[in-house]
Amino acid sequence: MSSPAQRSHVEALLRHPLAPLRGDLRKAYDAYQLKHYWRFLLLVNILAHLAFLSYGFADALVLPDLRWRSLIARAAFLSLLFPAVMLIFWRCRNAQLLDLVLPSCIVFSAMFWFGLLATTEYPTGNYLYASLVFIVLANLCVQVRFLPSLVTSLLITLVVLVGGAWLNRGVEGAMKIFILVYFPVLFFSLFISWSTTLDRRRTFLRSVLDDMNRDALSQANERLQELAHTDALTGLHNRRHFEESARQEISRARRHRQPLCMLAMDVDHFKLINDGHGHDVGDRVLQVLSVTARSQLREIDELARFGGEEFVVLLPNTPREQAQQVAERLRLAMAERVVEAGNGQTLRCTVSIGIVQLNDDTPDLHALLKAADRALYQAKESGRNRTCVA
Repeated sequence: MSSPAQRSHVEALLRHPLAPLRGDLRKAYDAYQLKHYWRFLLLVNILAHLAFLSYGFADALVLPDLRWRSLIARAAFLSLLFPAVMLIFWRCRNAQLLDLVLPSCIVFSAMFWFGLLATTEYPTGNYLYASLVFIVLANLCVQVRFLPSLVTSLLITLVVLVGGAWLNRGVEGAMKIFILVYFPVLFFSLFISWSTTLDRRRTFLRSVLDDMNRDALSQANERLQELAHTDALTGLHNRRHFEESARQEISRARRHRQPLCMLAMDVDHFKLINDGHGHDVGDRVLQVLSVTARSQLREIDELARFGGEEFVVLLPNTPREQAQQVAERLRLAMAERVVEAGNGQTLRCTVSIGIVQLNDDTPDLHALLKAADRALYQAKESGRNRTCVA
């Protein structure tokens, strides 16, 4: 369930330039990322490790003396690193940690690569530019949070600059040119990382807002459905809902050969109450009757306001004799109720009730209602404040 205030809060976060997440939203965001990007992060890690291994062939072409040494060393390095990465992905359910696996691996891979280049006798000045792939790959794979990406980028940059300076020692101007190339790539890859993580937060917030709107719409539809089947004055079911339920109960009673009765109930002299005390008092009488009737019925009994001052009651699995007892109990309870009429005045109201039982001569609900109305009319003709069986 979501309140309008919660939806407004999410909308405000979406409008915020940084779409910040805190508290429960942060936890929900991490769970969302884990659900939707776990496979992506796993695939990126696998491809990155394969790319790291493939660079051994580049080493063999550029630096012939590293030909087999590079491939063997890279394979040995990955034989230790790759199983650990797979174990983390299968065991860990922390999206932020999984997001940092590849950037962290790249820090160690960069150290490994520069250590490998230190063993060659060939010049490595131009080959140093291949290290740009480390920073690009590290930032392109980040999906969850930007700040950890910034930290790992600084570590990779430190390894690249220290390793490059050591390999280019004695070569005047080589590092200046490399830095002029490296830092624009660094900033561009950081911008991509920042944009990606910002877009992920906004995608998550839109998803949350969509869920909230769906919940609100569902609640509104349920409320409309309830209003369509509820009488606004008494809170009872209306005629439409009663007829739908009654048809189902009649079908069930016939199928299982169970007794079923209906009561038609009317407030006696209701027009005089409205004319003498006002419609507000008349409304109060109907409300008192609805509360009184509900208190005398079972949970399975269907009570509805059928129109005006007329009420109907469906009594499933109830024979005629028991229905008469229910009707009498309800009539006496209403006769004892005192209704406030304003200005310190009170009045007592009575009801007349018609009773009918479903039988083989009753073809449908319409016939059952007509029979109940006839019994109600007989009760009124007989002097009111009484029950009459059809």
